[in-house]
Amino acid sequence: MKQKEVFLESEGDAWFRRNVTPANAQMTPQADSLLSEILELPTRHGEQGAKVLEIGCGDGARLSWLKEHRGFDCYGIDPSAAAVDAAKARGIAACRGTAERLPFEDAAFEIVIFGFCLYLCDREDLFRIASEADRVLRNPGWLLIFDFYSDATMKREYHHRRGLFSYKMDYRTLFTWHPAYTSYSHKLRHHSEPGYTDDPTEWVATSVLRKHLESK
Repeated sequence: MKQKEVFLESEGDAWFRRNVTPANAQMTPQADSLLSEILELPTRHGEQGAKVLEIGCGDGARLSWLKEHRGFDCYGIDPSAAAVDAAKARGIAACRGTAERLPFEDAAFEIVIFGFCLYLCDREDLFRIASEADRVLRNPGWLLIFDFYSDATMKREYHHRRGLFSYKMDYRTLFTWHPAYTSYSHKLRHHSEPGYTDDPTEWVATSVLRKHLESK
């Protein structure tokens, strides 16, 4: 069974229960690196009404903040039914699914976010995942990736369930090989603590890529 099938069947809900935003927690740009980066992005129509998709949206807390404070038109997708229900309760247009098959029209979004999910995706799906993200992202547009980072690809057992694996790599490379994509920002931080670390096993990266392919 592929990892995406396991997450759709049960592990997505288990991941959500372990990582759900506490009811008293406040999502803020100061505490969330993706929010901080998004607020610096110029968009075609300005902030009001910019369409945003978060792949791996979880309970929709980040999208909810963008909708409430910046008037973004927010959409999410997640393999967890519980996460999708929670996101919908926040007023987010969320649906259940996985990254290699996005149920959205071509060029539908000005911003596409991978919200800490690529490290659990099946490796044989990575080309399709990148293709789908590119398909739904407008030109020009912004792509943001928040995930584990490693200079060299690393594979480890997923300690929450036997038979599954997590993968660390430079996920920008799924896109930067293409002339349409430029890495504008790439910031490394500690996975679970504030600030920097010299331990490469704890690195997470917040990356901002610009899609801008000029027609000749």
